[in-house]
Amino acid sequence: PDIFFQCVEAGNSFYDGLADLFEEKGKMIQEKTGLHFALYGYEGHPEAKHVIVVMGSAAVTCGETASFLSKHKGQRVGVLKVRLFRPWDSSRFLAALPKTTERICVLDRTKEQGSQGEPLLLEVSSMLHASAHSEMVVIGGRYGLGSKEFTPNIVLSIYENLAKESPKPRFTVGIDDDVTFLSLPVGPWLNVLPEGTTECMFYGLGSDGTVGANKSAVKMIAMGTELHAQAYFEYDAKKSGGVTISHLRFGPKPIHAPYNVRAADYLAIHKPSYVANYDMTRYMKPNGVCVINCSWSVAELETKLPPKMRRDLATRKAKLYIIDATQIAVKAGLGKRINMIMQSVFFKLSGVMPFEEAIEMLKKSIKKMYGKKGDKVVKMNIDGVDASIEGIVQCDVPSSWTSLKVESEASDTKKQKVAYGKGPRMFPEVQDADQFAKQVQAPCNNLDGNALPVSAFVPGGRVPCGTSQYEKRGIAINVPKVDMDKCTQCNKCSLICPHAAVRPFLATGQELAKAPAAFKDGSRSAIGGGVLDNYQYRIQVSPWDCTGCELCVRICPADALTLGPAEKVIQEEEANWNFAVTLPDRGDEIDKT
Repeated sequence: PDIFFQCVEAGNSFYDGLADLFEEKGKMIQEKTGLHFALYGYEGHPEAKHVIVVMGSAAVTCGETASFLSKHKGQRVGVLKVRLFRPWDSSRFLAALPKTTERICVLDRTKEQGSQGEPLLLEVSSMLHASAHSEMVVIGGRYGLGSKEFTPNIVLSIYENLAKESPKPRFTVGIDDDVTFLSLPVGPWLNVLPEGTTECMFYGLGSDGTVGANKSAVKMIAMGTELHAQAYFEYDAKKSGGVTISHLRFGPKPIHAPYNVRAADYLAIHKPSYVANYDMTRYMKPNGVCVINCSWSVAELETKLPPKMRRDLATRKAKLYIIDATQIAVKAGLGKRINMIMQSVFFKLSGVMPFEEAIEMLKKSIKKMYGKKGDKVVKMNIDGVDASIEGIVQCDVPSSWTSLKVESEASDTKKQKVAYGKGPRMFPEVQDADQFAKQVQAPCNNLDGNALPVSAFVPGGRVPCGTSQYEKRGIAINVPKVDMDKCTQCNKCSLICPHAAVRPFLATGQELAKAPAAFKDGSRSAIGGGVLDNYQYRIQVSPWDCTGCELCVRICPADALTLGPAEKVIQEEEANWNFAVTLPDRGDEIDKT
């Protein structure tokens, strides 16, 4: 303790000179690359009255929005981008700040519980007070926690708050805070992208190759044409078998948009079950193109597509196409990998670049990507590409769809608020898995978790256990059915199933009297003797939980399991599974020694 203080203070001179050193090194980078990054850089109206101060990728969004509002709306707004937080340099900050600035909003991507403000806000506030600029109005807000989207319409809402006679001094943005009411209202989407930019969204299934194909397409277009390209990818936590969303942008001018696509010119749905599970058209532009990979006929679309989707397609005058890419992939020997087939469809319908040129580049990329796997694999992918165009079917969108009535919107989760319960920081629903599944889990599974308000959650994010039983994804293309006449009751299928979607059940005659006819007829006398003589045995598959991995089919020694189309198996077996899970657990009655 006698010398520690002195040792710490001995380093002051090195920190005092760091800003100059960083600036010197920045000039070296500029000489080599042509890129200039000021430690404190300003963008926007040269005589701005309202300025946002921010760090990180959000500075790009703020900069693009401020430039758009200044150029097209005449608003005197700007953004000061902080690239050096420690050591803080007040002189460089004030030099970059327009002399006309009257109000400042400081944004932090963090939360300091119990403090009067977040780190960047406190730094700016103390600096302005110490530098005789205390007349400036300084407010602060939080954004983007947990990688929450930060978009141009959010930036606009911040400027609107800053322009009010009495702006909200501390706020959150990008969420609906209906508990402490700190959140700012966010208006409709604001497009600040350069003219001519094409935006695309691809909804794929984890492991179907969609993401890999889109990455390849972006490289092809960016390196093989004069177009600028950008891509972002969203992954489900389940990865293989989960939802993937690819966000692609192409245009003649540089694209600076570190956020996902929210106004798609081209929408590709690679899994037919998605049209019923998710709101597929919420981010689709008017006059856009929608492509669905499905086995449906044109006539079946009237019943297969939900009312909201049909209404959106009609009101937005969209062009609708269908293709059975799964069947084309099977014929080409590609299994479930439809990536290259749907990629060629994209080049055909999107108009991003000349189709013949795109297909030639696509085939070259196939040879490069799959060359190490042999000529056979390369040929299968090229055959799939060649067959894909013939499989595209254009569908008429009836004008009558514009008047369809929709019972409930997918984004109506704001109406499903959970009320606070009496007691210390706890909701009564937190112990109720069923209630939690309906009010929180279901919207999240429907890709609508962003719309959930603060009141829907327990402080700290605590959730009840046993909620995976409510998630019925229905992602399998083919689902197994059991022939109980062949079944040897070895239970190997249930042991190898990774998702417990294949289970053995024991039932008494009295219980079977209440069972669906198919379940009852498919039950057989349990073998093994002892207590098992009192029960009927059946292997039951959960068609909604099955992922179609085929492990149970392969391990069955008696070939009692065979695959069938998921849609047909669901109709036949859903009621059987729902009854089976109501049967009591009889594990304690079995001698396991």
